[in-house]
Amino acid sequence: MAADDITLLIAAPSPLTREALRRLPGTGRTMLRAATLAEALAMHDARRPHVVIIDAALPDAAPTYPAQTYPARTYPARPDAAPVPLRLAAPPPPPYDPVPPPSVPASASASASASASVSTQGEHAGGHRPVLDLLRAIRAVRGDEDVFLIVLTEPDDHTLRADALAMGANDALRLPLEPLELDARVSVGARQARMARRLRAYSDRLTREMARVAELQMRLLPSSSPYLPGLHVESLYRPSGDASGDYFDYFLLPPRVPANAAPTASPAQHASSAVPDQPAVPAKPAPPAQPARSDADGPVLRVVIADVSGHGARAAFLMSIVRTLVRAQNDGAAARHADGMPPLPLTETVRRINRHLVDIIGGEPDFVTLFAGDIDFAAGTLEYVNAGHCPALLRGGNGQITRLPSNAPLLGFFNADFAAELRAFPPGCQLLLFTDGLHDWTAPGGTHLGSERFLELTEPCLRAGSEVLAAMESALRDVAGGMPPFRDDVTALWIRRDGPIVDALVRPDGPDGPDGPDEFARPGEPAKAH
Repeated sequence: MAADDITLLIAAPSPLTREALRRLPGTGRTMLRAATLAEALAMHDARRPHVVIIDAALPDAAPTYPAQTYPARTYPARPDAAPVPLRLAAPPPPPYDPVPPPSVPASASASASASASVSTQGEHAGGHRPVLDLLRAIRAVRGDEDVFLIVLTEPDDHTLRADALAMGANDALRLPLEPLELDARVSVGARQARMARRLRAYSDRLTREMARVAELQMRLLPSSSPYLPGLHVESLYRPSGDASGDYFDYFLLPPRVPANAAPTASPAQHASSAVPDQPAVPAKPAPPAQPARSDADGPVLRVVIADVSGHGARAAFLMSIVRTLVRAQNDGAAARHADGMPPLPLTETVRRINRHLVDIIGGEPDFVTLFAGDIDFAAGTLEYVNAGHCPALLRGGNGQITRLPSNAPLLGFFNADFAAELRAFPPGCQLLLFTDGLHDWTAPGGTHLGSERFLELTEPCLRAGSEVLAAMESALRDVAGGMPPFRDDVTALWIRRDGPIVDALVRPDGPDGPDGPDEFARPGEPAKAH
């Protein structure tokens, strides 16, 4: 079919309408004619016309129409919507009985009979109109919003015109028809139908692409927890759409070396000393000494949560950049460990992440909030940087809850130096990280929940044992009277330390571990992850 061809379905049995349509130009148009509602619906499903013209005199196919007209299957309104149960119009009532009941005067019966005899063809007693049933079937049951529907009515049938337009008709024309006007309306309808189908195809393609982005994005999130006895990790991740601008991560840092460990010689130094009578290659300057920790070989868990401004594909893309930068710093720590050098401090890691983000989005309105923390199990401490992110909640071993507010600027605006803060994290401590989507919604009555109210609801949940995230969701449902109407991506990360951590580091599932050579783990049961 040529691009300018029009498929026109005519559900018009009346001679007057057929005569007007016969005078329409036929060039570039495929005309389908249906004499009944059933035929029109079958042709619509088979040919997907651009324009459907429905005469008000369209009759039922048979008295058993509700059981025979529609196929047994159902039709969803959208490809991603649940099937809509088929709801048909009630069967036509029995023919009008001309014998009046005893309480009705004979004159009233005669008047009613006369009115029924002049009723519009195809209209049943009680207001049942097949033309409206066809509109309902195409729009509501089939879910076809692209086809252009034109209804032809008697000049004085104002009620049918109003009902047809309310039920989804695009246009309503009065009989008798002017062929030139009808031709112009058909051309306009065909243009709109083509445009609607192009837009729907484009929208479907974008939906598929975003679904692929969301699938890849899920793979960027941690799929398992480190094998550390006494460590419990749970997460909540609920994007507002297909893709998300939220990010969370947790992984073990490579073992640190004592401050007095001698660095290994570089390959260049070995090569130069092995070749006689060659000038020595100058050695690289030694890196500055890093402060020694209480136990250089103790496990350190890095936890990160971040929120990229905005929504959709752009936020999802920036989220992947943040994840890459965070993991790249971990890979760099593994390389430094292999060279016998101490790891970079947390503050330097955040500074480098921010520097890269400034290079990428420094001239744009985008920004990133981030909370990054290192839990040192041997030292029993939490070192953290909160760059404009929501305050974390820290529950100490004694049950006291402390808020860890922002102590650094947002990332991505300008280069800056960052300072870390240190908190005790002995056995029995818990850490809850979250994004602002959990409190950026409107409660019943029009009240914005807000950060302070959310913290008041959440702090008691840290005393709920191992069901902190479930208790938090339950508290929010109580306020919302059901599922909260979240407008933004929702993410939360909960870490609990129950007891001391053993010292022997092992790699699960072989020498390289499940996530490659940079993932270290310890024997014991895996931590929970949701």
